[in-house]
Amino acid sequence: MKRATVPALAATIVLAVVSYSPATSKPVIDVEIFGIELCPQSICGAADFIGGFEGRIGTRNFVVGDFGVSVKHDDLPPPHETAAITGGSWILASRQGRISGVVVEGTLFNNGDNTYAVYALLQLQQGGTGQINFLGTLDHNTFIPTVTGTLSQ
Repeated sequence: MKRATVPALAATIVLAVVSYSPATSKPVIDVEIFGIELCPQSICGAADFIGGFEGRIGTRNFVVGDFGVSVKHDDLPPPHETAAITGGSWILASRQGRISGVVVEGTLFNNGDNTYAVYALLQLQQGGTGQINFLGTLDHNTFIPTVTGTLSQ
């Protein structure tokens, strides 16, 4: 009897660890973003981006809208090194309403090809509660830098 209990307990622990996500929000947010850098931090004091998004917010599976983010970070790192994202603010706006908050923390990793892998943890403050993750790419290979990625849990 004890033999069956130990594997069951181990399976429960494994499932709990695998399914745990430190960033959860209400409403659920799972959207793709695409945009441009309006102003670099060196000029504006924060890197400012605008663009569009599409995806799921709450129970709506296809929501389209606009996003804006103003993010502060340490100096851009040399190839294959990382810099910290230290704060900022963000907003998603659609016909269904607005969701906004602050950038808690994150990293910029220089891929060595004038692109950066971006991770940021976002806190909701208006239109919801909780946290969401941003994973994306900042591309400095174009005249106006672009950003693409996902906001998800």
